[in-house]
Amino acid sequence: MPTGQQFQDRQSRYTDPYSGREVIQLTGYLGHSNHLYFTDPCWFNEGRSFIFSSDRDNQQNLFRYDLDTGTITQLTDLNGWGKVGGCYSAANHCHYFWCHNVLYEVQVETLAQRAICEAPPGQYPPMIPPGRANPTADGKYIVNMLLPMPEEEEGTLNYGYRRFSELHEARPLTQLARIEIATGSMEIIYEDRCYMRHENTSTSHPELMTFCHEGPWNRVEQRIWGVNILTGEVWKIRDQSADDMMIGHEYWFADGEHIGYHGRPRSGQGDHVFGWIRWDNSDQHEARFPFHSTHFHSLDETMIVGDGTPAFAHNAQPFIQLFKWDGERYIGPKLLAYHRSTFNDQHAHPHPRFTPDGRHILYTSDLTGYSNLYLVEIGDFDDLPDLTAEIRG
Repeated sequence: MPTGQQFQDRQSRYTDPYSGREVIQLTGYLGHSNHLYFTDPCWFNEGRSFIFSSDRDNQQNLFRYDLDTGTITQLTDLNGWGKVGGCYSAANHCHYFWCHNVLYEVQVETLAQRAICEAPPGQYPPMIPPGRANPTADGKYIVNMLLPMPEEEEGTLNYGYRRFSELHEARPLTQLARIEIATGSMEIIYEDRCYMRHENTSTSHPELMTFCHEGPWNRVEQRIWGVNILTGEVWKIRDQSADDMMIGHEYWFADGEHIGYHGRPRSGQGDHVFGWIRWDNSDQHEARFPFHSTHFHSLDETMIVGDGTPAFAHNAQPFIQLFKWDGERYIGPKLLAYHRSTFNDQHAHPHPRFTPDGRHILYTSDLTGYSNLYLVEIGDFDDLPDLTAEIRG
């Protein structure tokens, strides 16, 4: 399918049976469609357009979605098996992604595309979630982890998270690459014998990013790390050595100064926490959070969204949930929408995220069989029903 091809998927609008909110199903092709990983920039056109991936004509590609018209425009024309993701750069008005170990740039208006560079021989950018290709706030660099190419395996069924624990234990030599977008020049600015992932750049400080030591949370000694990509300085963020907490799913607030995260005791006993902290470890807050969701997202600390649990988990609560900070604690959860997703691999993770104006939640669900994109307006928080222990999907 050529770039520039347009689709007009039929939008379905329905009233959520639990919250009464109108939910808009944005996509409806006979193939999976999902928005980008919840930490990865995807919005442009003043928050009226976003980039997503979709399986159409037996091939996954990147597309733009224009909310004002419902028009879907194909951005890439890829070939071969694999997932595609990446990140949008507001400074460059371009999207960056990896495909077959090559880093590409695509201009979202003109659809002009170019190859920037190729991963060094024997190395590859981790692809689940699909290769991050995180641009710096000034649009000058891409930062990305590189791992040793795995040996070919015969007769092995591949699936999400299959090598998750294995890579944590193997402690592969992981390298953090800084790639100049204009020239494709690549420099390794940090490396360690540790499984490192989740590269996230600050939206306001071009020199700052975070990454994580990846693996089962209860076995990771220190999850969140900061990096100055110009000097190579590396430091712990939210030092875990002082307590028994396991934390993760870190993401930058919209201010590009603070980092949100959630966690729970390593023992599995006791309440969860939701916290936020400035990149230099100042202004730290951590709130008791006796609720469970797989992922959380927010623009700041005032309201956060969670995705509950997979639809078929024990005591499942597969709902999009909202929590509001009152200055001392989080009020909620309020029930916004019944997503009923299975969480079967990344394309079916709801990964709820706020629209840039904070008025809507965008999420993915496979409740109809194929994963599709859904948009729901938040409205008045206090008007939403409470999600109690008795409510099950």
